[in-house]
Amino acid sequence: MKIHKKKRLLRKVVWLLCLIAFLSGWLFSAKTWAEKFYVSDTTLEAILRSGPAISNRIIAALPIGTPVTVIKIENGWAEVSLPDGRTGWTIERYLSDRPPWRFTAEKQAKEKEKIVSQISDIESSSRELKEANERLEKHLGALGNELEVTHQEYDALKKGAANYLGLQEAHEKLASELPELKAKLAEAQKVHDKLQSSANMRWFLYGAGTLVLGWILGLVMGSRRKRRSLEIHR
Repeated sequence: MKIHKKKRLLRKVVWLLCLIAFLSGWLFSAKTWAEKFYVSDTTLEAILRSGPAISNRIIAALPIGTPVTVIKIENGWAEVSLPDGRTGWTIERYLSDRPPWRFTAEKQAKEKEKIVSQISDIESSSRELKEANERLEKHLGALGNELEVTHQEYDALKKGAANYLGLQEAHEKLASELPELKAKLAEAQKVHDKLQSSANMRWFLYGAGTLVLGWILGLVMGSRRKRRSLEIHR
């Protein structure tokens, strides 16, 4: 009974080993992949055919660096899927799991050229911004000077306005006092006229008195001469 069980167990082990060997061989000869590969730089281009043989119809010529998705590999041929959805077969050795060095170098060179161009644009923009900033600083300096002049003119206007207001106030005060001053002037003129008339009268009287006094003195002196003359003749 134990021997029978051992034989059954042995047959199961042998069957399992055979199954493992079969699956290993099948996976080795026909793998099912879904990995991204690239057309390598070991060829000028990879020909995509409708089947895993040179006799099959050509679907497309794939340039170096073309990305493909490997579906499976069989007898040195790889079934691939293109980014546009087309599928076909190409020789496995023309595929690589990394981008070709030449393709990478060209891509890096283009990226470098693009970066250099961007740096040049940035430097140019930086120079333009610097020049614009310098112009702006000069403009701000000019505006600052104009503002200072404006402040000075404003202060002068304030002072002028204050003087004008003072003059206007003085003018208004004089204008309000003018009638009174005119009245005082008219009164003073009247007094002056009276004084002038009185002075004229005094001078007139003084002159008339002088004439009368002279006439009286003449009469007196004539009378005295006549008396002396009479006395002499006697």
